[in-house]
Amino acid sequence: RSAATVAEARLSCVMSAQPFAVMSSTGKLRLQRFRKSFIVNMMAKQLEGKSLVAVAYTGNLNYQQQYILRSELNSVGASFNVVKNSLMSLGFERAGLAPLKPLLRGKVAVASGDADVAVAQKLLSLSKKVPDFAVLGAMLDRRLLLQYDEVERLANLPAAEVVHRDMIAQMLPGTVLQVPSPAAFLVALLQQHSASSTREDGG
Repeated sequence: RSAATVAEARLSCVMSAQPFAVMSSTGKLRLQRFRKSFIVNMMAKQLEGKSLVAVAYTGNLNYQQQYILRSELNSVGASFNVVKNSLMSLGFERAGLAPLKPLLRGKVAVASGDADVAVAQKLLSLSKKVPDFAVLGAMLDRRLLLQYDEVERLANLPAAEVVHRDMIAQMLPGTVLQVPSPAAFLVALLQQHSASSTREDGG
């Protein structure tokens, strides 16, 4: 099982756990607080450092649709979580993803992964397979807030491995590659694409 699948399973177990009926009201309160704190910490840890974190509207998903979303996102190394919005908001805060908090309204889920282009492509394909499922926005490398159309542009960019290969192929003999990370390069590339599109629309 992938790391994303194991993390989702642990989170599901904690969310479904109920306080013991024989416990005092004080004990139940403490357990509920511990449970909430655990969920927030686990979500923050899972999202921290991910190249792409997206928020999507889910509507009324049935079990089969949830299975499709999870299994297909897992296939590209991404996780898919449905957590109470107030807890997810705290998780975003701790993971440095506060700009995504306004998207946590109504029935939403969070998808995250390291293969940013592949995850964006999968999210867009799932929006066509699952009724009511739609990407609301995302953050790339925790630096660039993406609207839906920008997620669509990201899905059309080359994968990070291709970017690295092309950059290395263009290097002169004896030079050193000076790009800190593929994700950082993709952020700059997407910003260039956005700027180009804006100029084209304006002129």
